[in-house]
Amino acid sequence: MNALIRAALVGAVVGLAQVVIVLRGPQNDAANLVLMLFAPLPLGMLLSWYAMLRNWWLVSLLGQFAVIALYAGLTMTAPVSALVGFGDWRLGLIVMTAGACGYALGAGLAMPAATPLRVSAVGVAASLFLAAWSNQEVIALAAQEQAMADRNIPHVAPDLPGFRLTETTVDGPELFLQYQRPGADILFEIRQGTMTPEQACEDELDLQNDETCVEVSQDVWALRTEYGSSMFAAFGDAALEICSANVPEKRLLAALGTVRPISIWELAAPVYE
Repeated sequence: MNALIRAALVGAVVGLAQVVIVLRGPQNDAANLVLMLFAPLPLGMLLSWYAMLRNWWLVSLLGQFAVIALYAGLTMTAPVSALVGFGDWRLGLIVMTAGACGYALGAGLAMPAATPLRVSAVGVAASLFLAAWSNQEVIALAAQEQAMADRNIPHVAPDLPGFRLTETTVDGPELFLQYQRPGADILFEIRQGTMTPEQACEDELDLQNDETCVEVSQDVWALRTEYGSSMFAAFGDAALEICSANVPEKRLLAALGTVRPISIWELAAPVYE
């Protein structure tokens, strides 16, 4: 078997080990990252030796360094939060591909090889980075779309003239949309409807502050606190919550009346500005 292919297979296995660390390793993000990037090095050395790669120790060192460089490049162009949105097995394929390309690059640089082989190894790794860099918005949005689909989050949003959509976040079963303008901000939350607006409002009651839920319009309930107002409503099978500390209730109520179905591409603005 071609040495470059053997090196790529070693890298894929190392990438698989990195995925296991990401999904099953420490909950601390920094510790998880360090462990993911450096812990697989002994495994890479062992597999490089077993695969009978010449200069196996140098192949594994350069390969792991290339994996780290590719990982850094991928996360600069498509943030980890976006990659994780693809789900476990898709994330696994992404990291395993980076591992395969990294070790192929290491083999091309460390082993005696003809110039075309070296050029091929460098070209494969460079192509992976360039592909991610040139399609960063597509990658991020595709990950967000996948995360929303996995959680059955409806695709709806309000029209808020004068406000700019600055952040979109999928967190568990909810999609959060952050809108801002000078001196004002609105947070809009969408989830699959499992409760009526009244039940959703009462679910967030803080009884210690004697807060109450008030029906401010038909099937629209408001929770008023010292920090501002939150309104709960429904749109089809979507449960909606809109809240703000500096926007009047009348404006929030009007915004609920503008809710409409949207496409994932309408959430593109805040991904990369």
